[in-house]
Amino acid sequence: MPIGSASDTIRKFNAVAQANEETLKKNPYSETYKIQQFDSTHYGRPPPGSKTEARGIKAGVHVCREILFLCETIDSNAEGEEPHKWVKFGKLFNIYSFYSDKLVGMLIRARKYGLVHFEGEMLYQRQDDEKVITMLMSLQEIRESLTASGDPANCIQIRRNSAPVAFVPPPPKETPKLRPIRSDSVTSSKAKFEMKESINTESEPLPVQGKPKKPWTPKDSSKAPVFCSY
Repeated sequence: MPIGSASDTIRKFNAVAQANEETLKKNPYSETYKIQQFDSTHYGRPPPGSKTEARGIKAGVHVCREILFLCETIDSNAEGEEPHKWVKFGKLFNIYSFYSDKLVGMLIRARKYGLVHFEGEMLYQRQDDEKVITMLMSLQEIRESLTASGDPANCIQIRRNSAPVAFVPPPPKETPKLRPIRSDSVTSSKAKFEMKESINTESEPLPVQGKPKKPWTPKDSSKAPVFCSY
């Protein structure tokens, strides 16, 4: 193996030292740490070619598959017609819990990219079981347009061939108003109830209780049975 000159060795050593110094400047626990300045293109992104970037790209592909599986689950268990099929959150929660425990997170991410719609910022089990989850695109269109972007900052990319169909959520159902109870109806019902009670008490007399029985005592205490003897 050929041995390089001393100048090449010194140059490599200086390059390693310079790289280590730059790394320490980014480490908040080092003495040479400096506040980093980022532009809009590099802010919130890992260094190019790093393992963090590779993990982010891999996570983006996984999230893309999770969202596609969620849309397929909604489509197979939903009601209505395309592209606005819908399903209630309680039913979807019971079905999706057999596969994953990340239903709410995937729903929020799918709504972020304009794939589904639901009311409120968060969904809770039991409390929001009657809330409606509505798809904003058909399943075939989602399969064609949903792809992983390869960017760790924005994991998913939606390629729309046409403008999205406008979706207007249905108005909430009005609950029937209860009529106020009038005072005369309350008094009349109370009088009827008291009349029924009086009729029942007159027709069915109370049973007469007999005299209480006296406890048995022997006439001659000397003939009483003896159970214990000392």
